[in-house]
Amino acid sequence: MIQKHLFQGDMEGLIKQIAYIGEKKDTTQFAFLIDLLKSTDNKILRNEIAIALSDIGDDRAVEPLIEVIIDPKTSGSRGTLLYALENLNYIVHIEDIIPFIGDSSLEVSAQSFMLLEQMMSRLSDSQNLKCQQLIEIQISSNQSKLLGVALDMLKKWRYRLQE
Repeated sequence: MIQKHLFQGDMEGLIKQIAYIGEKKDTTQFAFLIDLLKSTDNKILRNEIAIALSDIGDDRAVEPLIEVIIDPKTSGSRGTLLYALENLNYIVHIEDIIPFIGDSSLEVSAQSFMLLEQMMSRLSDSQNLKCQQLIEIQISSNQSKLLGVALDMLKKWRYRLQE
């Protein structure tokens, strides 16, 4: 059904079908959704796919979502892509997410911060240190207050664990 809408150029039908797949947590179209996520330049379609993948809840979506998030072509439209990670186990990619805390887009920076906050208690000591280093590098050229808050949060959490 998705392929039919895509072939006919029926964007509205395609988006409705993808939303339905997400609602039903239907994994039969998973591979196709991943391929479409990676290949489309349509922001609306990409966001709908990301939400559907998040709704499905299959952690195999993490890697492709991260690839799309860090791709320069998604600059200016990463908020929903980051949001889609919330329901997935993205901890091994936390270092890919950290740089977006300093993004000029409030949606992107806030969502990245929330993703860090969500994984804070699960970070290893080395991940915590690496995240701190990444943020410190960013702070040297970016005065985002959220970067400072994230750095303080990481330091306090690490200090708490060492007590």
